[in-house]
Amino acid sequence: MITANMVPPETLVKRLSEYIKSNIKEVQPPEWSLITKTASFKERIPDEPEIWWYMRAASILRKLYVSGPFGVSKSRRVYGGLKRRGTKPPVAARSPGHSTRLLFQQLEKAGLVAKTKGIRRGRTLTPKGKALLDKVSHEIFIELANNKSSLKKYLE
Repeated sequence: MITANMVPPETLVKRLSEYIKSNIKEVQPPEWSLITKTASFKERIPDEPEIWWYMRAASILRKLYVSGPFGVSKSRRVYGGLKRRGTKPPVAARSPGHSTRLLFQQLEKAGLVAKTKGIRRGRTLTPKGKALLDKVSHEIFIELANNKSSLKKYLE
């Protein structure tokens, strides 16, 4: 069985974001997402403001698949970066949690993510979410096998 660990992450996130944009109606970017930066340490808005919301949703799904349950706090660290401070050295800064929280809520409405309780609290993938990632991974793997491209290392 082909899993999300067996295909290139960039390809998986891109293909999954296209799938989410066209098929999952619960995941919709809010109006403010078209004109806002993704974090305070960024200097500009995303290059493609129409699709960054879907790319982040796909990235969250992949990270949940690979590393298990996590919540908004860990995602703030994962999507954080360096804040430039002029002549002073840069410092690590966390990304805002509002967009991630909204994405988690939208993915919960779609039935792809569920809240967990206990020691490892946060969100985890539902069987529907795992099936979606496996399906997209399988499609990518078949394309790689048919193309015989320079990505042969993923076929072994």
